[in-house]
Amino acid sequence: MLIVYKSRDSFGYYKNLMIVYNVVLIMYSIATSNANLAAHSTETSYVLFRMYNGPNRTIGPLLILQFCTMYVTMLIILSVHFIYRYVAVFYHRMLWIFSKFYLALWVMGSFTLGLLLISLKYFFLGEFDYFTDELREVFKTNYNLTMDQVIYNGPIYYICDDKGECTKPLGVWLTMLALCSCFVICLGVMGYFGTRCFYRLSQIKTELSEHTRKMQKQLLFALVIQAGIPIVIMYTPTALLLVSPIVGISFGAYSNIAVSMVAVYPPIDQLAIIWIIRDYRNAIKSK
Repeated sequence: MLIVYKSRDSFGYYKNLMIVYNVVLIMYSIATSNANLAAHSTETSYVLFRMYNGPNRTIGPLLILQFCTMYVTMLIILSVHFIYRYVAVFYHRMLWIFSKFYLALWVMGSFTLGLLLISLKYFFLGEFDYFTDELREVFKTNYNLTMDQVIYNGPIYYICDDKGECTKPLGVWLTMLALCSCFVICLGVMGYFGTRCFYRLSQIKTELSEHTRKMQKQLLFALVIQAGIPIVIMYTPTALLLVSPIVGISFGAYSNIAVSMVAVYPPIDQLAIIWIIRDYRNAIKSK
């Protein structure tokens, strides 16, 4: 409501982009609630799992993957924010590429890319007999659960036999390479465009009116905070958990700390934006 009614006209197309991001954030919150996830890592694997007593174990993992899709899509759309700010600062005459029609294309592209990446996760990081056998004793010991009571999804990096010889499933490694590449590219986009905008605004501050300069810096600062919060409390812990089994480090049931942090991100993000953007902060104070 604050974005719709309290955003200045000078926000331009950025107002629509903020609305889109918040709609995605709501969808992410719903997916997180529906998924009701827990996590566990071993020295060779990391899985997300949930209780499941349904008849179809092929459809069941979609409850987990709906959350994963929104998780990845949110990161991609967040990087689009930085592209917008870069265009606004350097090529403001090109802002038409974020008008309603083209913004819909940006959003559809982000969802499509997120869905494609998570499709790989569905096909290559799903339930396989060798993975289920690997996890059977782990779930029995840590959660007193049988594998029939849960559905899970996640990478197992090494398959070891009784002789101690281990193989690396190619599909798992390629899928993780694709997911990690997406994360690195998105973070690179944020870092590069955010840095360029900051230095550009510093250089041209004498060419802009005081009002315009403050507004641009306010929005850029809000965007940096909006990116920094999920990087710190969502993506960094998840990246650590995904990579740790590669080097033989297990966090066990403590992996659920990261899942808890993922769940509390949406309200923290919104409170931070309300505090940073003066128009929104003043609207709250006036009430």
